[in-house]
Amino acid sequence: MLSVLHIGLPLAPPWLAKDDCEKIAARLAAIHQQMKDAGFRYDVLHASPDTGLDEFRERQRAERVDAILIGGGVAGDPKLAAFRQQIVGSARDVAPQAKVLEFDHALEVPVLVGHAFGML
Repeated sequence: MLSVLHIGLPLAPPWLAKDDCEKIAARLAAIHQQMKDAGFRYDVLHASPDTGLDEFRERQRAERVDAILIGGGVAGDPKLAAFRQQIVGSARDVAPQAKVLEFDHALEVPVLVGHAFGML
């Protein structure tokens, strides 16, 4: 079973409205179910430039991660390019075997991961 660790911004940042946070939480729950149904192990971890990546690194050390999925809030915001690069660098240092993917609103997450691993 392939393991995917999705790293995204916290769901209650000051730059998001409460309704947006609730929509994102519901979307993540739906993605979790889709990934489970598709046979993937899928976990979400929240981090920000303010909180750093220590928990992210520990998670990669604690269990094998086949793919790191950078969430759309990070991948799609040019102001977070440095943070995105920190995530990529950490993934390459701690879990060099993991494929680093970026959330793409045009594809469902199981399809994105399936393509990355030649399953579709």
